[in-house]
Amino acid sequence: MAACISSLVHDQYSSKQFHEVFKLQHKRYFDFSSYEINDPLANIHSNKRLKFSHDADQDLSFSINTSLGHIDQYSFKKVDECEERLEFSTSNKLPCLKMVAGSLYLPKENPNKPLGEDAHFIHELYQTIGIADGVGGWAKKRIDAGIYARELMSNSIIAIDNKEPKGHVNPKRVLQEAYKNTNSEGSSTACIITLNSKKNTVCAANVGDSGFFLIRKGKIIYKSPIQQHEFNYPYQLGNSKDNPSVAQEMELNVEKDDILIVGTDGMLDNMNESEIEEIVQRGMDKKLEADELASQIGNIALYNSFDRFADTPFARAADREWLSQIHKGGKVDDITVIVAYIQ
Repeated sequence: MAACISSLVHDQYSSKQFHEVFKLQHKRYFDFSSYEINDPLANIHSNKRLKFSHDADQDLSFSINTSLGHIDQYSFKKVDECEERLEFSTSNKLPCLKMVAGSLYLPKENPNKPLGEDAHFIHELYQTIGIADGVGGWAKKRIDAGIYARELMSNSIIAIDNKEPKGHVNPKRVLQEAYKNTNSEGSSTACIITLNSKKNTVCAANVGDSGFFLIRKGKIIYKSPIQQHEFNYPYQLGNSKDNPSVAQEMELNVEKDDILIVGTDGMLDNMNESEIEEIVQRGMDKKLEADELASQIGNIALYNSFDRFADTPFARAADREWLSQIHKGGKVDDITVIVAYIQ
């Protein structure tokens, strides 16, 4: 759930339910160098994506992360590394960077929506990641916005696959194509990020209050801005809502050992920047893999979401809007975290 369309929604959980939810984990780890996994493709329900421009006509390999404890994925085949190798002695080419990514998805406990309302995907060949967050306010109309979010991400993957063979993925164009082909009722925020290994940059397109941090040497050096019409009412793609023309586009230089932390507002609303930096620094010291770091971040966000007295970004925003009597502490929500190491 991103945020309500026009008003706050609060969910009550018992301590028993908290412990049950806290154990829920959905982790995936992806190394974009070379490996081979074979699994049948199951039903596509929720996707989030990672994008990377790669010039070769090679076998496509990407995964779709759908529901807690259930993973749909295409078969993985070996993907050759970029042709631009380190050639300091013979050329001025930049070193060829790649992303190693892992994810965690913790859907909010709701028997009527076991898949939650978040969706994300990781596209291995084109080094692209994407997240979407269905807007929970649609529940008032008995519409599951998670269906829209999952269809949007599924169509984003299709748009990536249909791009020019030698062209780089353009996140905003992907959103435009996916939006045009998504027909479910509801609406969703969206953020798509791709690595351009030729320029050593990441390009992103963001709509709403999902987003990402770029971390270098343990410190946040960039945070994507959120887009909202008013408090708790984010920009969103969908029926009678915003369209991809409002997407904010970003291009950032990246270096080896940089880290991208990408999340829906379930993470962003419940974690302070200092907490993220501390967890990332510990993860670097312990040499955690991407999925392990995503798990640590996501579980702290989950813990904070149930803390009625936590000093969270969402609580401070509510206070600025004179809503501190309505909402204090963390915000119970679906939580999606993608961690991408730049190597």
